[in-house]
Amino acid sequence: MNERVALKPRRVVRKKKPGIWKGLLVVLFATGLTTLAIHASDTYRIPGMSLFAGVGASKIVEHCPLGMAYIPQAGGGYCIDKYEVSAGDHCAFLHPMNETETGADMRDSLCAAVSEKEKQPWVNVPFHDALRICAKAGKRLPTNKEWYRAALGTPDDISESGESPCALGRTGQTGADDTGANQKCISSYGTYDMVGNVWEWVDGGVEAGMYAGRALPDQGFVSSADIDGVPNETAADPVSAFGGDYFYIDKSGTRGMMRGGFWSLKEKAGLYSVNASIPTSFIGNALGFRCVKDAQ
Repeated sequence: MNERVALKPRRVVRKKKPGIWKGLLVVLFATGLTTLAIHASDTYRIPGMSLFAGVGASKIVEHCPLGMAYIPQAGGGYCIDKYEVSAGDHCAFLHPMNETETGADMRDSLCAAVSEKEKQPWVNVPFHDALRICAKAGKRLPTNKEWYRAALGTPDDISESGESPCALGRTGQTGADDTGANQKCISSYGTYDMVGNVWEWVDGGVEAGMYAGRALPDQGFVSSADIDGVPNETAADPVSAFGGDYFYIDKSGTRGMMRGGFWSLKEKAGLYSVNASIPTSFIGNALGFRCVKDAQ
């Protein structure tokens, strides 16, 4: 009996030690959860990430820079401007009207391209200047693939009366809407105005009707497209499966590529609407761009 009684206090002592550590672990675990929650508030969680490149559904992707949206894809996602590029507040010309004004902004060290709501898109920019403006911001022009993926889910419908979620069918309009003004003209990933408002340069080119080693079809309504939304075939009449979108092309010389359509187009604008009919030196008030960069 004495031995049993003598052993009892020792058992109690052994039980208290784990209890103390357990309490500390609970505190540490709760602190860790709080820290994770704080960090998570600055990240962008992608639903169903298990669909992409084998990563788990709980994968947390670091947030993109301010004004950019994350686009998931196999092999790694990327960031793209939510809004069409605008000249920043420190630029000499907030609304460049020609190459001279665009050039002045590009030479100004304080002038930066921005992706912000309620600004005028930076238009009257030739292809090579768009490349340089994106590069100055540490970004680049999107490829056809990147542009197409980011635009998925953007509505391009227009009623008989001319009503549309996007800037379409504005035949009497003389300039673009402010960025983000059409709040329902948004893609599945949170990018605005990828259909309508202004055409957008992409980093692609056409040489004598050839693109990426293949011959492009004649001008017409899109009836078939590759995995990047670039037309394979065209038809004389609108094709509902491709939203009645239209393909423009000039098969002579070197041509740039722009996508999405602009405010004056109707059904011909959309996800599959590609214009490969203009030289890379072309400028106009209905042609802008947006930039991309790799996700960190």
